[in-house]
Parts: sequence; C-alpha cells; structure tokens
Amino acid sequence: MKSKKCSIIIFLFILSFTLFAQEKMLTMEDAILGGRAALAPKNMSELQWIADTDNFCYVDSLNGYYGLIKGSAASENRELLLSLDSLNSVLIKKSINKLKRFPSIKWLDGNTFRFFKEQKYYSFSLSDQTITLLNEINDDAENMDIEDKRRYVTFTKENNLFIALRPGLIKQITFDDNPGIVNGQTVHRNEFGINKGTFWSPQGSYLAFYKKDETMVTEYPLVDIDVRPAKVTTTRYPMAGMTSEQVQVGIYDLKTGSIIFLQTGEPKDQYLTNVTWSPDENFIYIAHLNRDQNHLRLIQYDRYSGKPVKTLFEEKHPKYVEPERGPIFINKDANRFLWFSERDGFNHLYLYNANGGLDRQLTKGKWDVTQFNGFDKKGEYAFFTAAGSDGLERHAYKVRVKSGKMQKLTQSGGTHSMTVNKNGTFFIDRFANTETPRKIAVYDHKGVIKQTLLNAENPLTEYKLGEIKILKIKNKEGIDLNARLTLPIDFDPSKKYPVIVYVYGGPHAQLVQNRWLGGGGLWFQYLAQRGYTVFTLDNCGSKNRGLEFEQAIFRNAGKVEIEDQMAGIDYLKSLSYIDTTRIGVDGWSYGGFLTISLMTRKPGVFKAAVAGGPVIDWQYYEVMYGERYMDTPENNPDGYKESNLLNYVQNLKGRLLIIHGTMDPTVLWQNSLHYLKKSVQLGKQVDYFVYPGHEHNIRGKDRVHLFNKITDYFDLHLKN
Repeated sequence: MKSKKCSIIIFLFILSFTLFAQEKMLTMEDAILGGRAALAPKNMSELQWIADTDNFCYVDSLNGYYGLIKGSAASENRELLLSLDSLNSVLIKKSINKLKRFPSIKWLDGNTFRFFKEQKYYSFSLSDQTITLLNEINDDAENMDIEDKRRYVTFTKENNLFIALRPGLIKQITFDDNPGIVNGQTVHRNEFGINKGTFWSPQGSYLAFYKKDETMVTEYPLVDIDVRPAKVTTTRYPMAGMTSEQVQVGIYDLKTGSIIFLQTGEPKDQYLTNVTWSPDENFIYIAHLNRDQNHLRLIQYDRYSGKPVKTLFEEKHPKYVEPERGPIFINKDANRFLWFSERDGFNHLYLYNANGGLDRQLTKGKWDVTQFNGFDKKGEYAFFTAAGSDGLERHAYKVRVKSGKMQKLTQSGGTHSMTVNKNGTFFIDRFANTETPRKIAVYDHKGVIKQTLLNAENPLTEYKLGEIKILKIKNKEGIDLNARLTLPIDFDPSKKYPVIVYVYGGPHAQLVQNRWLGGGGLWFQYLAQRGYTVFTLDNCGSKNRGLEFEQAIFRNAGKVEIEDQMAGIDYLKSLSYIDTTRIGVDGWSYGGFLTISLMTRKPGVFKAAVAGGPVIDWQYYEVMYGERYMDTPENNPDGYKESNLLNYVQNLKGRLLIIHGTMDPTVLWQNSLHYLKKSVQLGKQVDYFVYPGHEHNIRGKDRVHLFNKITDYFDLHLKN
C-alpha cells in the first residue's frame, strides 16, 4: 500500500511538472526574433566537409575548449583542430584584432582554410599554425567574389569593377562614369537564378562579368526623408511593357588585361542568363531567353573571340520557359553536362554532350528535382534532392549517369537536405518533420546511416502551443492542395474560434511542408495563444508541384488562386468550431495582392484583412517577373484589367489595413497609394500604415513593431 501511495505521488509530481513546463507563453519578440535564436532547434555551426576528404568539421565546444572540431564519417571520435583562443593568439602576434567568435571558413585543401576579417582575406595552416594575408579590398567594396586558386578578389565600387590581385595591388577593370552603366552586378532584377554579376573561370585565368546599360530605363523616384530637406533618390525600374535594360557579357583576361564582349546579337532586350564556364576554360555558355520568355537557346561562345560557336539546343513553351541553372559539367569533363528542364511538365535533369546532343533524360517522374547536390569522384553518379508528388517532402537520391537508374537514399518522411562530400562516398543529411525539430546524420553513398551528429530537442517544450495539422483539400478541379491548420491553445471543439488565413500563393514559394512547425513560423503559435485558428493553403501557382500547377496563373494573376483559396474557406466553414463570421486574411507582396483580391473579389467572406507591400495593378510591376506571368499590358489587356484591384474597390466590405515601406524598390509605393486614391474617390474607408525608409521587407527590430501592428488590428476587428 505504501509503495502504491509512493507511485501515485511520483506520478502526480511528474504530471504537475509536465503541465507547469508547458505553461510558458510566447512574447512577440520570441515569435519574431526568437525563431532564429533560443527558440530555434539546435543546429551545428559551420558544419561542412573538409576539402576532398571523408572528414567533416563544425564549430562547438569540446573538452572545455571552443573552436573548430573535426569528425570522420567512419568514426565517432572527435578532435579539436583549432580553438578560438589559439587562433586569436596567432592573430595577436600578427597585430590583428582578436575575433569574438570563430570566423566563417572555406577549406582550400585538407590542411588550410581561408576566412575574411575586416576586408582582409587570410589563410590559416593547421600544420604549422601560421596565418597568411592573401588579399585585401577597399572598405567601401561591394559585390565581392573570391577566386580561390589564385587568391584574387573581384568587387564593385559604385558602378565599376575592380580586382584585388594581391595585398596593396588593386586594378580597376571598367571605367564607366555614366551611372546608368553598371558593371559586375546582378542584372534582370535577379530573376532566372541570377544572384551575382561576376563569374571566375575554373583556373582563375579569366573573369566574365555582366555589363548592364539601363540608361534607356525610366528613372523611378524614391524619397529619402532622413535628410533636411528630403531628397529624391532614383532607381531604374522597367515596368511591364516598357523599355527594358540591355545586357552584355564581358570577359577580362588577367594575363593580357584585355576585355572582349560576347557577340550575343539582337534583340538587345533579350535575357542573358546562367553564365557558365566550361571546365577547360575554352568556352562560355549563355542561356538566351527572348523578351516574351517563351523561347530559350543555349549558346556556346568562344572565349578567345567572343563569337558564338553553336546553339546546343532550344526550348519553347506556349506560356514561358524559366531557366534558373546553367549547364552542370560532370566534374572536369568539358564534353558532358546536366541540364535542368521542365519540358516534360516537371523539373528534371537531362544529360547532354557538348555538341548539343541529348544523351538521355536522367530523372523521370511526376515530381520535381529541387536541387543538384554533386557527383561522385568518377562522375558515375549524380546526387540530387527531389520533392514528392505532392510537394510536401524532400528526399535525397542518386542516379547512375550511364543508365539513369535511380536510388532513393533517405526514407524517413519529412524534409531532407543533403551535402555530399567531393568523393561522393558520404553525405550529411539535415532532416526535420512535424515531429522532429532537427536531426543531422552522416550517410554513406548507399543510403546507410553511419552516425547521428545531432538529434535536437524540442526547444518549445515549455511553451503552450496549438496543434498543427497538415491537410489535403480538393479544389474545383479535384486537385489536392496542401494546407496547414494551427489550432488555438487549450482547444475546445465545442467553442467557436476566429480564423486568420495567411496567404502568399505566388510562384517560387511553398508555405506548407512536412517539416518543423509544418513550414510555418512562431507568429502563428503566438496567434494560437491569443485564441485564433491559423490556416494556410498552397494554391495552384505555387512551387514544387510541376509546371502545369505553377502555370495555372498565366495571364490572369489572382483568378485561379482565389478559387483555390475559397476551397480552403469552404473547408473551414465545414468545421463546427470555426466562427464563419470572424474570418481574417493576411499576406505580404504577392500575398498582399491576394489578400486584397480575396477581400474585394469575394466580398463579405472576410471580416478583416491586412495586406503588406501589395501589387495593386500589374502594369506597375517590373518587366522580368511581371511579363513572365502576365505578358504585357498591350498583349493581355483583359488579364491586366481583371487582375487590377482598383476595379474592385467598390466591393470592399469589412476592415482593410494596407502596409507599405516608403522606399520599396520591388513593389513600388505607388501601388498602394493608387489604392488609397481610388478608395477616397469611392468613399471607401481603408486603414493605412507606412514604414518610413524601409524597402520591401520590414527588417530588424521594426519587424516586431510590424507584427504587433498586424496582430493588434486583428484583435481589434476580429476578436469580437
């Protein structure tokens, strides 16, 4: 009897401790900033493979010392390669300021890594514990690009391009005084996978770079209020249907100091994308895309003359073709490469030879390849990551280049991210699903787990959270749409709850996944604490469900997305615990566009809405993205008219808050100002808030202010 009482007491103690442990509530600072710090699942800092070995490294503490730790794929033993204290001792001897934390590094070989500190580029040798200054750049340098074989660094200053050849020797490459001529920076507004403007050849002998002429593009005014008096700064913003920029690709020869420009031909306003060097440095490849974005040509250019050698192949589509990755050469073989294409309706890998002949479609299936991860040492296998047929998961695969035979390397349901070592013998897998915050493991090339590096604990065990459900909801065409439902804390199915629909819905984005928190953020849990149900649905037009799924919005943005979102609303209305008189909607950018679309094209469904940085009229959006999905206003007047939210202002019912950054260079402030003007003309009341000086996203501590503003608005107009 005494033993039984003791057991009951222990049980009650554990129960009370568990209940107490789950009583903490998120603050807004937790929800917006904490997800990147204390409340994020534990991670491994700087985890990477060491050069071309089977060893890996990461930054952590070992035996009381903080620094760079080495591990082996074949062993669970760990070794401290270099402590931060030891690194700082070497820095001090060289009269270099100490580091507060271990720097971000890249391995040059199995013994040497490099890092940047205060605009200086250093290497560190582990064998003799020495540091060497490799190069340095100006304090005002931007767009830095490092060449690791010869230790060069290219960078831009204002609109010109420079190369730091060695410490103290910087050479200016371009000399354009006109601010409308830009060298060495991104072009085409970062579309088509473009994220930089310089491209080193494999041995560092040559530098390819973009040269952008935007003198013919309209200058758009942005007002800077931080000076007295306020002043106008301008950005070149080519709106849909208007004159676009003209781009060239130059090649700088470091030996001769000469520049040639590729003879890319007419028309001048074509898109030059996916700049790629051949492994032997003899050729450079450019994916040409016409202004209509429906005809792609992959062209090989001679590096010596700049003349086109041949068109390897062409791709056409009645709607659009969107190249986002250049040729992927098989190791150092200049005669074979992989090419990403959606030509069969899904994003897959194709094997080509350098003459332009298609050897085979390497991957097949009704699913998208989302990432290429590397080859093995002999180039016999290619490693890649792919989404499932419903887009919810990511898994690691390898495919035999010779035969196309595929093998799935990861089995646990969820989201896997693979980093393959250079030999292709092992890979590091980062894994999460709705039940697993983060798990990091080493696999061999056959998909066998060799060791677990991290099994992160749930960082939110002390907090009261709402249950997350991943759902499938059919639209009118019978297509399964992925959705996520977050229930309020202390959920009682007999009660009625308000619901906030969080929406994006545009191309290149996927909000619902089988990963930690279902792909959502902590703000949704903050709302759950305040008694809201939160709902998100990935409609047709969003990413990783195949070409037809994404292209559904072509020439009529807003139409299909609204119908799909309304399928979600119908589902919500079928739930007994949803108060259908208190439905809100919130979204930013494309999501802001859909928020106002839902509010005014389905009037009366939503009681309150918050739209941030919304596109109002697509003719005020830029050429590259806008024309891909909407064509031009001249060619598609009906589509532009139907999607123009100014045509639905009179339908507005309920409360609408619009938020915009005054220096937004992406969705211009003019969009929402037009909406205000039309609202005033029609006598419609709209709430409005601006963030002075902010661009398209509200960042830093002001982001907490933003989400307090949004939450307060729903509390005011949706709670009762």
